[in-house]
Amino acid sequence: MLAIACLLNAQLTSAWSGDNFFLTQIVMGFGLGMAFTALVGSIIQNSFATNALANPINILTYSSFIHCVRLFGGELGTAVMQRLISVREQFHSNMIGLHIDGGHWLTSERLALTAHSLFPNSAGIDDAQARAALVLGGQVKVQAYSLAYSDAYLTIALVAALAIILIAFMKPMKIIFDADSGPAK
Repeated sequence: MLAIACLLNAQLTSAWSGDNFFLTQIVMGFGLGMAFTALVGSIIQNSFATNALANPINILTYSSFIHCVRLFGGELGTAVMQRLISVREQFHSNMIGLHIDGGHWLTSERLALTAHSLFPNSAGIDDAQARAALVLGGQVKVQAYSLAYSDAYLTIALVAALAIILIAFMKPMKIIFDADSGPAK
């Protein structure tokens, strides 16, 4: 469900607003609810199956392991996504910038129209043209970030799909805490 929501969000443009995310928020909320319920159920089932509740030391060990994995996964995911968005924004900004030709008539016309609309609030024609160039640069940046976030949604969808495949091939694992509590049943 999360992969489907991310694939839907990967179609975003710079014109999207909060209402455009309504359907995907519902799909993502449903997917997160299912994932969270399955995760908590799996942790509880595993704690009973491994006899983690036999004594306080086993409970603390199991709990600390689960929380370390949870916190490390969140931090790792955040760092990877921040880096991915930063690198992809630079890539898309560069690619869009390469296709903006200063002498091309479309670029000149866009700058002239933008300068014309900015002229009433400018100190002169030179100021209006400089502000128009800044506006065009800002528009390139907005488009680059939109494309970077689209790439990030596609990456999340791919990772979610790969996680499903990986989970399908995993084998059950037995956890044994110590010799005193005995092997897991």
